[in-house]
Amino acid sequence: MPSSPSPRPATVLYDTEHLPSTPLDPPDLDAILRSKRSWKTTILALDLPRPVQILLTCLSITLSALQANGVYCWGTYGPVVIKSLGLDGTQGQTIVIGGVLGVYLMAAPLGSFTDRYGPRIGSLVSAGLSAVGYISFSTILTKASPETPYVHMYLTAAYFLIGAAMVGSYFAALTCASLSFPTFPTLSLSLPLSLIGLSPLFLTSLSSFPVFMSGTDLNPAKFLYFLGFLSPAINLFAFLFMRVIPQPLPDVHKSALQASGELGDGEEEPSSPIGQLLHLDEHTPLLIGGPEAAREDVEEGKNDNWGLNELVADWQGFWLFGVLLALVIGPGEMVLSSIGSILTSLLPSTISALSSSTDTNPLALRNKHVHLLSLASTVSRLVTGLLADYLSPPLTSLPNPKHRTDPSAPSHIFVRTKKVRLSRSAFIGLCSIILSAVFAYCVVGLEGEKGLSVLSGGVGSMYGALFTLTPAIVSHHFGPTNFGLAWGMLSYFAAVGSVVFSYLYAILSTPGTETECHGTHCFRVTFVVCGISCLIGGVGLTLLGRRWKV
Repeated sequence: MPSSPSPRPATVLYDTEHLPSTPLDPPDLDAILRSKRSWKTTILALDLPRPVQILLTCLSITLSALQANGVYCWGTYGPVVIKSLGLDGTQGQTIVIGGVLGVYLMAAPLGSFTDRYGPRIGSLVSAGLSAVGYISFSTILTKASPETPYVHMYLTAAYFLIGAAMVGSYFAALTCASLSFPTFPTLSLSLPLSLIGLSPLFLTSLSSFPVFMSGTDLNPAKFLYFLGFLSPAINLFAFLFMRVIPQPLPDVHKSALQASGELGDGEEEPSSPIGQLLHLDEHTPLLIGGPEAAREDVEEGKNDNWGLNELVADWQGFWLFGVLLALVIGPGEMVLSSIGSILTSLLPSTISALSSSTDTNPLALRNKHVHLLSLASTVSRLVTGLLADYLSPPLTSLPNPKHRTDPSAPSHIFVRTKKVRLSRSAFIGLCSIILSAVFAYCVVGLEGEKGLSVLSGGVGSMYGALFTLTPAIVSHHFGPTNFGLAWGMLSYFAAVGSVVFSYLYAILSTPGTETECHGTHCFRVTFVVCGISCLIGGVGLTLLGRRWKV
């Protein structure tokens, strides 16, 4: 009897049933990727709802920026370190110079590393550097004594790592903010920069807690040990949650996808990183001007190829600007790193640190001037940016009528619609001359600690203004598409200026046979040199800017 044909397969499938696949079926790529994903990748993926991810990203950027600038907290605990280990002025300045060099020398490699692998990896690197730097510094303080040979060199190496950790957090916060909120380009950068400027204020405020006190003053080993856990913890939090927020596709992209059938009428548009939407790569300027500045750079004919060789060969431009930059930035860096020592020289040698009054407590006084420097620099950066845009407005981009008939013509023309009241070069020259006047006042009019507020407030505000104006001038002259290399190279001049003026202060303030130097004579000669340097630098930057027409 012939066998009956096999029944037709069921047309209803239940949850436990699956149709057998055939070689002609397309592979389920999502399932394959999920099966190959390791447990570490699964944990780090952390696919969260968009509102939650935005909240965590903003929190990560905020915390990362607030803890970043620990290298400029030296004024709070530096004098205690120097006194406890019996270091002289030159050895103490060597330690803080190590931190400053960590910031400048590691800016290019860590910035490139963050560009290549993303802000989260930058935070991870910063977590490791800060842990090793702070904890090793604290351990050395605990175990070393004035008789320990080369102790200041060990501390310098640890402080170099603290400075390098600052760079990782800096680039991570700025990169993530600029890519996550491209519709608010100025705000997304100005807020993290302001928080980084306030970082010394935030960190030094924690030093007044009783747990960090030992006897009559701050115990720097305890405080730095605490920072050795706080900073890595925040950076590890940022490593997990500081994710670039994908941007929704613009309407024109959505319409094109719907027209091609790739996106249904009722479907949600896919999200894509802003870099993919705008076709950005590592050469696209995001921090100074953005894509619009790059377009202006090309269409105005300023797209010179400023490579490394061209910059090094530009003696009358790049090198001259770098030297002038060192003349005005170096004195400001010296004050930021030496404010604790300057304050100590103005206090009576018999003052008691047990006093609860902020007028006589050395720790409270040191924190006061570190806070003043931080606040003045932060406020100045915000105000200077607004003033510069008002006094020296950029050209306005308008459609070029000739482009309609001649496609080879530029699509836009740039015209001056607002009057320039003060050029950026004259502005930076004015700030340098004001900084020179601050040093002149401290030479002839500074008597005690109360007058020191003029130095802290004046240097902090002008230092912030100079670091706001110089990147804009560099971007205008060398072009936004060449800004990264040019500014990175020029930052080494600022590092040299910091080293030269810091050592100048240390050498000229060495008390000789005294254990500590007290009085304005400890820094008077240094401030005379700083005032002359800022005056020469300010005049030179103004004249060079006029030649550059910026």
